[in-house]
Amino acid sequence: MEQRKAKGGWSARLIAAIVFISIGILYIIIERVVGEESINGNAMVFRAAFGGLGAALLAAGVLCLILEVRIRRRNNKILNSGQYVLAEISEITMNYSIRVNSRHPYIVKCRYQDMNGVVHVFKSRNLNFDPAPILRDQMVRVYVDGDDFRHYYMDIDSILPTVIEH
Repeated sequence: MEQRKAKGGWSARLIAAIVFISIGILYIIIERVVGEESINGNAMVFRAAFGGLGAALLAAGVLCLILEVRIRRRNNKILNSGQYVLAEISEITMNYSIRVNSRHPYIVKCRYQDMNGVVHVFKSRNLNFDPAPILRDQMVRVYVDGDDFRHYYMDIDSILPTVIEH
């Protein structure tokens, strides 16, 4: 069986990891190169400031990268497990907590009621267009991690046509 990959795109965590790792490495390089040539006995202060900050930024970036990789692996595992529920699309709204190029992305919310009568609400990944006019179905597959509904992947791409912005 072919392994499917969950779509993730450029998350804020991934961008932060790249920025922190880059700046951390740059600070460590500056500390190594300039610290050797520092004059007036201020080498220790300079090295501690640049080296310490560089190490902290590098550690924060690596931590963000590890978290991102773990989340993506978990989503791929959930998607390939094949266990899903059919959830009804209940709302399409803007995600006002994020703004990209002065625009808020859209999220699709759907709900599923289990055998015990508990209603579970799931949210899709951020979409940079309004999916309402092009939805092909009102039901969406939500892949879940066994009986643990906290970890899920909404396969919103299965009910949307391929969209290419020009």
